[in-house]
Amino acid sequence: MAYRRILATPHVLQLTIASVVARLPVGMTGIAFVIYVHERTGSFGAAGAVAGAGTIGLALTAPVLGRLVDRRGPRPVLVPAAAVAAASLVGMVLVGDAGGGTPALVALAALAGAGMPPIGGLLRHLWPDLVEEDLLINAYVVDSILIEAVFVSGPLLTGLLAATAGAGMAILVAAGLGLLGTVWFACLPPLGRVEPAPPHHRTRAGALASPTIRLLVFTGIPIGSTFGALDVTGPAFGAAHGSSALGGPVGASLALGSALGAVVYGSAPGRFGTPAQFTVRLALFQPLICLPLLLAPTAGVMLALGVLAGTFIAPTITARTQIGREAMPSGTGTEVFTWLSLSIMIGAGAGSALAGPIVQAGGWRAGVVLAAALPALGLPFLLARRGLLTAEMPAIVEADPRPHQAVVD
Repeated sequence: MAYRRILATPHVLQLTIASVVARLPVGMTGIAFVIYVHERTGSFGAAGAVAGAGTIGLALTAPVLGRLVDRRGPRPVLVPAAAVAAASLVGMVLVGDAGGGTPALVALAALAGAGMPPIGGLLRHLWPDLVEEDLLINAYVVDSILIEAVFVSGPLLTGLLAATAGAGMAILVAAGLGLLGTVWFACLPPLGRVEPAPPHHRTRAGALASPTIRLLVFTGIPIGSTFGALDVTGPAFGAAHGSSALGGPVGASLALGSALGAVVYGSAPGRFGTPAQFTVRLALFQPLICLPLLLAPTAGVMLALGVLAGTFIAPTITARTQIGREAMPSGTGTEVFTWLSLSIMIGAGAGSALAGPIVQAGGWRAGVVLAAALPALGLPFLLARRGLLTAEMPAIVEADPRPHQAVVD
């Protein structure tokens, strides 16, 4: 079996587990911020602003960190970045518990996001060196499932901690796990073998020198906006049904559906067409699959519909990863995959920020409508430029005549 062969490859099992632990703050903090700030302010508007700030902070630095990993190797970048993120999360709880206002929480959330290391982008870049070519698509499916493991266990752990020890404790646990997992990941032998490559031709645009990568980045924003809107909608649904901590299980149900979608896609990817064709079909499908959430009368029904609504997520990520691998400019592997993830996270931050005041004014169902409407905004552009999804980037791009650092090819 393909997945058994992948996990039996030396160091792969440790890498995958360590990457999940290192990325848990990404799955925990969005919902933890919403619950924590809402508990202290009573406002979903302020909560959405803080959650959005965390994602915006990530957006401002993730490509830079990804490029630094390509140029200098992973170890000098990953651990210092994770330390900044952990310290900012601890500071956020200290300031919040001391009565600090929303602006201070927004600033610390942004700093925490800015320090999140590009674990996912680096792992995707490593897969071709870790497994045989015939296992690569399955390895990307495993990677998508790992992402969903983060977004299943993260919200569940957040919900449990918020209900028992308070949302502040959920943020502190996220800080500790992120730092621990990053140190573990960085210390594994495959990371020690990643070294900066000799200088070669490239442009200052880096990953964005490819028009295909630019298209994937732009169209990833509306995809992510659904996640951000639902991050706020879940706790709001919970508040309307007894406890905002119910937002954790709602988020986990979406991630569980995503993992199921990944398994179905990985079992026979050829039946869904080329990655380009599948990406377009999923973009058409995404707005429609969110709307049944409007019909949820109880928590149980909401969780079941959340599983259904999440089925598009991991297949979308896998198809976009396949396209990105073919289109990446030389020497930009970590940066490319960081951009692809980041575009979705930027959309999530925007979705959270928009959903906060909308949910505050119109209730959780208004958040569902927003989650369905936002991804439709990118459809015209994707359909008009879909030919780029099959384009390949030459291995050598226009030279930058200035001296530059070596990068990983």
